[in-house]
Amino acid sequence: MSSPLNSTALVILQQHLPPIRRPAAGIGIASSPAASPPAVSASMFSVDNLNITAVKVRLMERAGKEFGVDLTDYESVSSYGSAVKNAVEALKRQSPSAIAEIERQLGLDQLGVPLDTLIGAIVDPRGSDNERLDAALKQHAGGQGEGDAASVQPDELGLYGG
Repeated sequence: MSSPLNSTALVILQQHLPPIRRPAAGIGIASSPAASPPAVSASMFSVDNLNITAVKVRLMERAGKEFGVDLTDYESVSSYGSAVKNAVEALKRQSPSAIAEIERQLGLDQLGVPLDTLIGAIVDPRGSDNERLDAALKQHAGGQGEGDAASVQPDELGLYGG
């Protein structure tokens, strides 16, 4: 069985990759052009797309850690997302001002994304919050000036963030 982190990454990657069409099985059956695999696009495997996905997964993990919620303690991304969401709601009731500090620690303020959007992306990886998070990450990655690029460098695995 795969780990929840691998499942999260798989769900996120599946959103960015077109489905693979497989030719009909059988001997002597010619494949029609419609049954052939789609052309491979250079952008599909671009470093930028993979880094944005890696940044997003890392951001989701870091958000959980801020609230003492560990992804490996949950069997599904959905249950992990629900636990993080419950922790965020509890903190909002106790100390609403703490949310802004967590947004700063995670760098969400630089992305222009509230914590609720990140949590929504964890809970529903195919929802509108996930699309907003993707757009913000892509805009931030594409809009970095030379000064910003020096402060945001990948680690030894090529991942960005904490």
